[in-house]
Amino acid sequence: MKPIHLNLASRPYRDYRPVYAAVVLMSLLAAFLMLNNISTYYRYVHETKSTRAQIATVESQAAQERERAQVSQRRLQSLDLAGLDERTRFINQKLAQRAFSWSALLDELESVLSDDVRLSSVTPAFTPNGIQLSLLFDSKSADGMLTTIDRMNRDPRFYHPFPSNETLDPTGGYHFSLTVGYRPDAPHAGATR
Repeated sequence: MKPIHLNLASRPYRDYRPVYAAVVLMSLLAAFLMLNNISTYYRYVHETKSTRAQIATVESQAAQERERAQVSQRRLQSLDLAGLDERTRFINQKLAQRAFSWSALLDELESVLSDDVRLSSVTPAFTPNGIQLSLLFDSKSADGMLTTIDRMNRDPRFYHPFPSNETLDPTGGYHFSLTVGYRPDAPHAGATR
């Protein structure tokens, strides 16, 4: 036989305890997670404050350096470099002319020239490549020019001697001119007479 269940309630009974328990558990879990997030945010803000200050300092220094670089770049662009270069070359040429020792040149020429050759004129030209000399000579013999060129080729202070003119004097003498490079700072090599 089947037992009889009598339900005398005016409405059906529903057990909401598991639902309430689930809601309470979920609320507690949400509150715990929210407090954990707040705690994490608080620690993040306080622990990164010094790092953010360092980053801000480095960024401000970088901005200052960029500004200095731009100012320097503008100053460089405003300079007249071509004019400055030209003035520098001019001043260097004038310094080379002032430092030029006539006595050293004449001593060196004396050691290079043979006894039958006499120097008539010396004209130095100061160029960016060095000192170029235009020399006029008088010689008693026709071999005076060749001897002078040969002796200049042996002396390290003179380079690239090149004849530009040779004439015979009606009295029997010879006149010739040379263009030669001159290095006053080269080591001395004594030429034989």
